[in-house]
Amino acid sequence: MTRTHEENNLLRRRARRLAAAAAMVAIPVALGGCMVDSGGALVILQNQTPEVSGAACVIQSGRSMLRNALGTFDVALDKNYPYFVYPLLENRLPSGLGANSADPNRVDISTWQVKIEPPPTVTVAWNAACPAEYDFPNPLVLYPNEAAPSIVEAMRPCHSDLLRQLFREGKLASSFSERVIFRLILRAKGRHGGTNIISDPFEFPVRVCYGCLQTGFQDPAFANFTFPTVPPCSRLVANPYVGNPCNSAQDFGPILCCARDAEGKDVECPGVPRAPMTMP
Repeated sequence: MTRTHEENNLLRRRARRLAAAAAMVAIPVALGGCMVDSGGALVILQNQTPEVSGAACVIQSGRSMLRNALGTFDVALDKNYPYFVYPLLENRLPSGLGANSADPNRVDISTWQVKIEPPPTVTVAWNAACPAEYDFPNPLVLYPNEAAPSIVEAMRPCHSDLLRQLFREGKLASSFSERVIFRLILRAKGRHGGTNIISDPFEFPVRVCYGCLQTGFQDPAFANFTFPTVPPCSRLVANPYVGNPCNSAQDFGPILCCARDAEGKDVECPGVPRAPMTMP
């Protein structure tokens, strides 16, 4: 059907009014500076595994075969420890104009969003002082097409205390044959130009256990000290099992603790030898 000249003019006026209305809606969002960039521009590639060099823990700056696919968190040591994750973050934005410091696609990370998810059948008494979700501040600058590692306290010492109580109350299975898996969900948060930016979520499973890193002593002299049995510190001549030097409570062992008291309740991990070595 052929439209008249008046009908065509009416359609054009309606189209202009719709376009103007759409522009009016978009203006406040653009001027507000609160748009969120996402969708793969900022990606956590993997969880790095630190290497021990002398007395220092070194995190590889790029993709490495030393990546951790499953963590372990032992909450039955001498105190409440945190659990650390070492995310390798990549800025996938293309390079813009100018030098690095002025590149419009530079990303300034300010905090890391952490969310802890227990197994489906487990209820944890999270509280305001020890929440399941929080932000961990650790600034990081990433230029376009650059990746860099960071360190995130993905479980705080207070979380270790909450989980320890669940094991003691029998609400978590303490048998070493059981695998109690918590999920850590991480996202990096920062600024890209005048806008907020947040990374895609990165999920990392952690086996939470009660004493599992305090097992596996191959030396026959220590074979009887599988958790919860520990030697007296006063009789410990040497300790070849000092566990993870980057954080005693996580990922690998074995770690041998010793008792400061006769009852074996006051322990230190790893145990520091007190007994003098005897000459042959």
